[in-house]
Amino acid sequence: MMELTPDTLSQRSANDYEENIWLLQQQYPERTLKHLSAWQLDTDIDLSRLESALQAVIESLPDLNTRYAFNDDGEVDKLQANDWQSCVERIHLPGDASDHLQAEQAAPWDAQSQPPFKALIVQTTQAPILALMLHKILDHTCQAHDLYRQALTTYTGHPIRDVPRPWLHRPADNGETAGAPIAQANDPAITATILNEFRQALAEPGMAATDDFFDFGGHSLLATRIIGKLLSSHGIEVQFNDFFSAPSAAALAARARLIAKADAPATGDALPHDVQTAPFALAQASLGRAYAAFEFGTIFNLPFAMEFLDKVDEALFEQAFHDLLERHASLRSTFHFDGNEAYQQIVPASQLSRYKWFWPSHESRGATLQSEAAYQFDLTRELPLRVRFIEDAQRQRQTLSLLVHHMAIDEWSLNVMMEELAQAYLARAADRVPLWKSPAPSFHEFALRQQATGINQQHLDYWTNMLRDATRGLTLPASGQPAEQASTKAQWFEIKPAQDTIDHLYAFARQNNASLFGVVYSAIVLSLHKLAGLKDLVIGTSASGRTDPAYYDTVGYFTTMVAHRVQFDPQQAVGAMIESVSRLINDSMAYADVPMEQIQQALGMTPADGLLFDVYIQIHANNALNGALHTPDTGAIRYRQIDPDKNQSMFGIQFEIMENMIDGNRALRLVITYRSDRYSAEQMARMSAMIEQMFALFSTPGADAIALDHIRI
Repeated sequence: MMELTPDTLSQRSANDYEENIWLLQQQYPERTLKHLSAWQLDTDIDLSRLESALQAVIESLPDLNTRYAFNDDGEVDKLQANDWQSCVERIHLPGDASDHLQAEQAAPWDAQSQPPFKALIVQTTQAPILALMLHKILDHTCQAHDLYRQALTTYTGHPIRDVPRPWLHRPADNGETAGAPIAQANDPAITATILNEFRQALAEPGMAATDDFFDFGGHSLLATRIIGKLLSSHGIEVQFNDFFSAPSAAALAARARLIAKADAPATGDALPHDVQTAPFALAQASLGRAYAAFEFGTIFNLPFAMEFLDKVDEALFEQAFHDLLERHASLRSTFHFDGNEAYQQIVPASQLSRYKWFWPSHESRGATLQSEAAYQFDLTRELPLRVRFIEDAQRQRQTLSLLVHHMAIDEWSLNVMMEELAQAYLARAADRVPLWKSPAPSFHEFALRQQATGINQQHLDYWTNMLRDATRGLTLPASGQPAEQASTKAQWFEIKPAQDTIDHLYAFARQNNASLFGVVYSAIVLSLHKLAGLKDLVIGTSASGRTDPAYYDTVGYFTTMVAHRVQFDPQQAVGAMIESVSRLINDSMAYADVPMEQIQQALGMTPADGLLFDVYIQIHANNALNGALHTPDTGAIRYRQIDPDKNQSMFGIQFEIMENMIDGNRALRLVITYRSDRYSAEQMARMSAMIEQMFALFSTPGADAIALDHIRI
């Protein structure tokens, strides 16, 4: 048994999942809880060099070389070892290697003396073999195919994108996990449950079990919501990537797992109630520091605007919106930015009359959408929103300015607000108080809980391992002259593909097991790759930050920024690149609770360095600002979004992918905002033309088989 000494080990606490798996292995030592994957290698491979590559992989992922020990307090400690050699073994087998590898997999695991990972370099009379064995205790940390890719990438010195199917694959015993039974979800009841969640999320009561989730307007944000509800409410576990390769309820049910309710992640049931003052949540705290750095200006204003096509009762609207303020504490909070003592304070509903937040048309003479968007909040003294009706006398229509500060809401919150606003307006039009299905947990409770938990070190390691050697920012070929003085001033334009191009892009996405967002994202990064000759590019994007279904109906700022490193292999086919980009985005969602600020600090960056990335891509799907309010007489009060005039940005180039279903047709717009101190109009014109050509390429038959270096546009 390896001697555990302070010189060879550092100590951390095991998380709940690791403790459960450790306990399961102690209770049932005869069970095989190790996965085995083995690949045959080229006969000319340098095995010593491969061993050095494995050393680099092991040293970059400390959990691979961990021991587990029970301490005097009844908890499980993780003890980090430095002897990477204990994870690698070279052996010579004259005969068939499969029997020996399966015997290694079935061998007992001593958690206190043996690492949970082992790489076997097997020399045979034919091709050499690389076998990777991972105990289930690592399931939340890494997968065999990712380690294989990382090892071969280190060995060759260039990115390995497509991992071949293993020559031998034997999963761990899947009869139980975390001490509770698991069954494959292959019965009609599971299909019916998933279908019911599809119907509710998409508002499609006639949807069939074989219908495609994406054909009915589904998108990644809805998929995230459905996955959380299936797990928390029904004990059905579905992988995010399966939504793209098995997008019907019937197909998804065949890949789902039914787990015991006790194993589903805990939600916010045991949180403190009636919280009035709370620290900022982790992502919110980062946003607050950025807000202070921009001198509390208007850069984090969210200037939403809508035009009503039918007459709306402004007094009823004010009542309905007041109902939202009572329901969601973030909308009636003040925010205080006193360094490490920063906090948010709820304004009691009984005191809302002291705050001015609503202006009917007759109080808005002289006001414009532009003047509202430029309003500078004092969040320490006033509510973080301004709701103002403006009358368009010439067109005889009402325009609504809904200005909200980002400290109070995110895009998911906007969808929640607009859905509940419609419920409240209908109730008030019927002269009654709205009845909600259930209370919305307070965002302040979430903030308290998250601050107590802190940063997940394992998740932080995921991002730093991905981004450590990445190229920062973006440099485009010079064309025209951007403004010399640094500022956040921005210009914007849009790309509106024709309907047949949109339809082709959607078909191309389904063909490559990707979303429309994944295809447009890939077209953007490929265009920048071609324009600037990039070897890699770091792309910023947003993640919902809502990992607990208990908070799906809570309004607040949960969103995190994340950064993906896209590496370009000239020999890779377009279809493989799109699939790998989609998988990169989807797989990273499980780690997206770490604020970008923390990731950059771990990479040795300071606030003066700015952001790691200069390009930001995000999706706005099924925009909630296009819809209708209803009255008891079934009348519809339709409204449509008015695009804001984007004149500020904290990103060099921001791409907003607007995906909607309008009158049964899939609509797509790409809104591009760019900093005029960094990029010129001529550079943006070249980039825009390249993206449109990339869309055209993706719309042609056989485009997925073209290698990146053969793209000629």
